[in-house]
Amino acid sequence: MTLGKFHAALTAGVFLAVSATAQDAGDTTAPETGAEAASAEGAAAPTISAFSITPAPDPLSSAAAVYATYQSDVSDIEQHKFENVEGIQEALTDLGSQNAEQLSRGWIAYSALVASQSPEFRAAVRDVEGYYGRDFLVRGLQTDSRYARKINGGTTAVGAALNAGAADAQRLQSTAEYVKEQAYSLQAFGWAKGKLGDSGALATRLRADSMIGRTARPNMTTALDAPDIGSVLSTAGRSGAPSVWNSVSGSADRLQVVNVSNITSSNSPLSVSVGSEQVADKIATLAVYRVLGSEDATGVAPVQSAMTEGQTSGCMNMAQLNLQQCIAATHQHFEVPFCLGEHALAEIGSCIAKVSN
Repeated sequence: MTLGKFHAALTAGVFLAVSATAQDAGDTTAPETGAEAASAEGAAAPTISAFSITPAPDPLSSAAAVYATYQSDVSDIEQHKFENVEGIQEALTDLGSQNAEQLSRGWIAYSALVASQSPEFRAAVRDVEGYYGRDFLVRGLQTDSRYARKINGGTTAVGAALNAGAADAQRLQSTAEYVKEQAYSLQAFGWAKGKLGDSGALATRLRADSMIGRTARPNMTTALDAPDIGSVLSTAGRSGAPSVWNSVSGSADRLQVVNVSNITSSNSPLSVSVGSEQVADKIATLAVYRVLGSEDATGVAPVQSAMTEGQTSGCMNMAQLNLQQCIAATHQHFEVPFCLGEHALAEIGSCIAKVSN
């Protein structure tokens, strides 16, 4: 036998031996009974459990909650003096981590919520929908940016939203003055004159945080989804009405509904300033979507698109950059409130105020 044939025979013998051993080992396993097979089959079957579908949050309310969170942070600063370094740093983190695009979208969404409370405008939107159909109305919104403002009551509705914005801008200016005053009074305290540390690194952190943005407070989201939020929004910016942000306490069952009898309606709606027409158009468009049922009427994409606007977001982005540069140039703790008042409050307020006159 040649070496090649011997090697082939040896290999075949080993293969047969291994196969026989494996077969013998397999034979030691008892065959499954019918019951065992059924049990194994049942164990392999997937378990199907009941589930519920949570409805998607309203995009307008969700966006507005970011702006409401900013205003809630302003309320915290407005109601409490700085008493230590931690308080100053907390305020800086809250206001300095706002994302300009998200804050701008939040303000426009909030303005649309206010505009959608106009009875005349709501009735006109429903009339157009009833006569021409919802598809016709939505198509008009998507093909003509000024379509919503042409609907009866559109100018008045937008004017009410601008009044609310002007009231917010005034509130921010007043709070800014209060905060900047503390930059002077705090110099009497030793802790406030302490070294800030690496201000450049602090400014860099603020920049990084602002790229992500500040998450909306859950209580603000809850408040804006409350069934009776409309009664609060309908008084925004009106003479004799308290600030909306004093009325929104943060939970659906604790909204402070305003006594309408104490409010005068003598203040006429503000007009849109030159160059800000596109902002007013978007507010009106979003208000129509709100009346129709927001995303239920058109899908989320058109609503999200209408909230995107360059003028206000660009202005707020510049305010954030100025805040970061101001912080980078500070050396002592008492200087931080000045940066907050000047850029995180007053400058943001001016971005809102310039839309109307």
